[in-house]
Amino acid sequence: MPWTLNGCGATAEFVELLNFGPGPINIGCYVLTDGDFSVTIPPNTILQPGEFYLIAGQSVIPSPCANIDSTVTADLNWNTCGCTSAPIPTTGDGFFTDGGSANEQVVLLSPSLKVVDAVVRDLPNEPSSPITPSGIGGCTVPSFDLDTMNLNYETLGMSAGRGNSFARKLDGDCGWVKDPQQSGNATNNTPGESSNVSYDFNIVQSMDCDASHGSIDIYVNVGSSTDVFPMNYTIAFDANSDGIFNFSDTYTQGVDSTPPSIAILGLPYGRYRVTVSSSKGCFLRTFEFTILDCTGLLSTQLDYFSLLVTRNGIHTFEWVVPTLEDVQEISIEGSLGSTFTTVASVPPQGFSGTKKFTKNVAVGYHFYRIRVLARGGKVSYSKIIAVGSEELSFSGLYPNPTSDFLNLQFVSDKAGRIYYQLYDALGVLTSWNQETITPGWQTLRIPVIKLSPGLYGLKITSGGLAQPIYFRFVKR
Repeated sequence: MPWTLNGCGATAEFVELLNFGPGPINIGCYVLTDGDFSVTIPPNTILQPGEFYLIAGQSVIPSPCANIDSTVTADLNWNTCGCTSAPIPTTGDGFFTDGGSANEQVVLLSPSLKVVDAVVRDLPNEPSSPITPSGIGGCTVPSFDLDTMNLNYETLGMSAGRGNSFARKLDGDCGWVKDPQQSGNATNNTPGESSNVSYDFNIVQSMDCDASHGSIDIYVNVGSSTDVFPMNYTIAFDANSDGIFNFSDTYTQGVDSTPPSIAILGLPYGRYRVTVSSSKGCFLRTFEFTILDCTGLLSTQLDYFSLLVTRNGIHTFEWVVPTLEDVQEISIEGSLGSTFTTVASVPPQGFSGTKKFTKNVAVGYHFYRIRVLARGGKVSYSKIIAVGSEELSFSGLYPNPTSDFLNLQFVSDKAGRIYYQLYDALGVLTSWNQETITPGWQTLRIPVIKLSPGLYGLKITSGGLAQPIYFRFVKR
């Protein structure tokens, strides 16, 4: 209802919807109802994440009836759309029972009558009536009666009064403010407000290495778990790997009834967004993350793999393999930054015990790794070594994933300076620094403790490098 009484009639009533994500949604044929009347949103109405949709009793609501700062244009006028179950009154109480002790409810339903959101001033709610929604544009929505649907209402917890409006204190959160004065196609985030729920997002299994795939865990920090559980979630998978979440991608909904955390398992390699919410459809949060492709690291079978020296256009690598009697072939693979190709190999041989290998490889690639082929056809890989010019060569970045620090190992032929930059998954620079280096083997310790969990890129530049060197890592 209009937040101010003066000069704002019943048709200035409005309801504002916000798509919190994780992807776009077609809200066509959704139904907004108070239990006496209903409004059907026209088919193929697309709402992108973060977009608002304003439904009102008039096309333009002048200031200050919907927003104290500006005039507001409605996306849908229920008095002219031909999309209501019956003509909605334009005088008196209008769409929503206004004032007195009325405990008016407002409910948003999907075309299959799934409850998207349901709020009420207080309980018990007002009695409702049987409703047959409009079939605008061919929408087919069954008839319903809110009194028979056993709804789990979120209560506003405020006294009723004529000319009141209500908005969430924080977008996507539970908790409301009365007479916000700034609403209607404008976020109402109230200064100084904080949520009663916070989340700790963790990537439990960062790589898709076996039949169990990747997994995440979202810990819910709340005073009482019964206030929010069972928690709902929608997980978006970038199925075509184009970096954009749209209708070509995959969206899966789920419910977790086991506090204190939301565990999501079986995630194949790729990029994801997940939006979680409480049992009442609020306390919404969205997280973006990536499950990495399995590199098959030889953490127990390969003692070490390192670059001994680079001279006269030749890299000399050394590695040690203990007790691999079923090895069919060992090869060195090189990459310019995308795919790896075989650049040198050790002939098939059955050996036991511990064996040291050295191999000379012509300079020509930025990254190198060891590939081990077992007789049963299983393939495993070593860590990746990034190499630069003859002045500066890298042998490893660890631990990866990490929670506090990254250790970058390298060897330099001379003293100088090395520069690093950290980028998030969207390519946004998050931090940078420079360090003095000395000749010989050394380790650069890079703090990442302040970064949010997710996938990041590390860019290394130096006077000893012909061009930048890039690494990827996961922050837990």
